Amino acid sequence: MISLIASALLAASFATSRPVPHPLALVSRALNDSDIYANWPTYDQLPLHPSFPTKAAWGVWGADDELGALNHIRNATILDAKNEIKLGRAFNLNLDLSMPNPPIVPDRRPLIHAIQPMAGYQDDIITLNTQISTQFDGLRHFPYSTNNSQSTYQFYNELITFEDIMVAGGSTTLGIQNAAQKGIAGRGILLDWAGWMDSKNASYDAFNDTTISTIELDAVATWQGLDPDSFSKPGDFLVVRTGFTKQYRALSLYEQEILPFRPGEDAQFIGIEASDATLRWLWDKKLALVGGDNPAFENLPSDVSVIDGVQRSLHQVFIGGWGMSIVEFLDLENLTEACHELNRYSFFFTIQNLNVIGGIASPPNAMAIL
Repeated sequence: MISLIASALLAASFATSRPVPHPLALVSRALNDSDIYANWPTYDQLPLHPSFPTKAAWGVWGADDELGALNHIRNATILDAKNEIKLGRAFNLNLDLSMPNPPIVPDRRPLIHAIQPMAGYQDDIITLNTQISTQFDGLRHFPYSTNNSQSTYQFYNELITFEDIMVAGGSTTLGIQNAAQKGIAGRGILLDWAGWMDSKNASYDAFNDTTISTIELDAVATWQGLDPDSFSKPGDFLVVRTGFTKQYRALSLYEQEILPFRPGEDAQFIGIEASDATLRWLWDKKLALVGGDNPAFENLPSDVSVIDGVQRSLHQVFIGGWGMSIVEFLDLENLTEACHELNRYSFFFTIQNLNVIGGIASPPNAMAIL
């Protein structure tokens, strides 16, 4: 009897000394290439483990995944999207690299562009913060955090830490090179919220904290002749025109100069409402990317929203939680005019980020083709 007890205690000691597996290893979804949405979790099932942050999709694409929502783009997705090209009309979606000027976030330095004369030819040198002008937010850009504290940063799938990013020669995990090498192309869908507001003679100000709800986005889709329940497909790039770019260009040079320096509560910008309703609406659509013509897709400031009972921003859940990049400051004016002219709001799109190993963000070099 004594020997049996001793054996049991010994076995228990061995069991307790084994390393406890990370929750990702326990709950990560097994992927099936023939049906990538088999066992797809509902919004209410997020996160897959109670220890994960608010509504995180960690493990949905596997424990070691670095692509996040870009996994929605498959070969078949791109092949299907080519059917959006009817006229061969291409539209640049990128602002001038020096716009807005000064940058909306004053701590970000503006573009520096220098011409270097050489013997028989000339070069130019560009120095820029990748978070000015039109920008693609990579998965190193925005973690979950508590009170913006670096000690509580949690990046997508918990694959890296703040120190991994900052240490010279450190990890390149979750770098922007993953998106650059993926090859981002597919079907885009435009929702012209600003045009919808104009059609009702409703006024709005892009330079306050105007929030755009999913109820309004469904109404925009209906106004455009789309079915709110089926206007998007898995792998789509959803872009929302808020009217920010149009209103910014209408400002005087002086007004543009002082816009980033508004104090306190005046430092606000239009955007999508940060809420559980927004997240549920977007999660169900299985989008590869979201973007808009405004500074952050969501309204700013972004530190006042409560999601699932916790103070969170869409940036935290999208980038840190879902691995979904955001494209900001898109120039949608010419594309929108053409979409209304043709009465069609889907298009083929391409994005080619800078292939910077370990990079944070990039100009998207975005283009739409109708």
